[in-house]
Amino acid sequence: MCFTPIVSITIAIVEFILVATLLLFFPRTKLRNFFAIFIVVLGFYQFSEYMLCSSGNGFLWAIIGIITYSFLPALGLHAVLRIFNKKLGLLWVYIVPVAVSAAAIFIPGFVIRAECEEFFIYVSTIMTLRDSLVHTIPYLIYLLYYAGFIIISCFIIYKHYAFEKNHIKRKIELVEIFGVVSMTVPAFILIVIFPTFSLRFPSVLCEFAIFVAIAAFVGAYLESKLYLPKKND
Repeated sequence: MCFTPIVSITIAIVEFILVATLLLFFPRTKLRNFFAIFIVVLGFYQFSEYMLCSSGNGFLWAIIGIITYSFLPALGLHAVLRIFNKKLGLLWVYIVPVAVSAAAIFIPGFVIRAECEEFFIYVSTIMTLRDSLVHTIPYLIYLLYYAGFIIISCFIIYKHYAFEKNHIKRKIELVEIFGVVSMTVPAFILIVIFPTFSLRFPSVLCEFAIFVAIAAFVGAYLESKLYLPKKND
């Protein structure tokens, strides 16, 4: 959610340029790929907001946006698991966002409202209704998924940070924590929590996306130093 559609599309274009720069000029590593995928997803989400306001088919692009941001925690945890060689079946990582995506696509009337106002892009779904357990239970599961995956990802990174002796790797792990927190936490608050209480305001999600891009470049730069040839004593 950005201040205006123009801001959404501008930030999306900037992010796609940053991804191209990462892929072209930084070494091919797990961390670089993680940040590149994350930024692409963020850019596509902001593109969906722009299209919601400009395409004349707001409900379709609202569904696309919901699907896009629903995968953020799963992508973050998946990346953390791969970076630190942790084993967990992908079924358990992606079952919730896949289920939400299927519901958004196949349940008629899943999106209740999708409007582009002067300062807000407002989307509500049947999961935000609190009129029955049919709506409340899936939404609680979604909340637990979003918050839980953020916490698990940060815990895994911090655990490795606490025992890491290499000072460059410690800096990289701090960047990873910053990247995960600065994107998934604002998304959780602004897209998941606030709509539950019918709160609306021009969000700062685009600004946080820029922070993630900065973290990506810092992390990729630090990681590239690990591959520099060591000087002989």
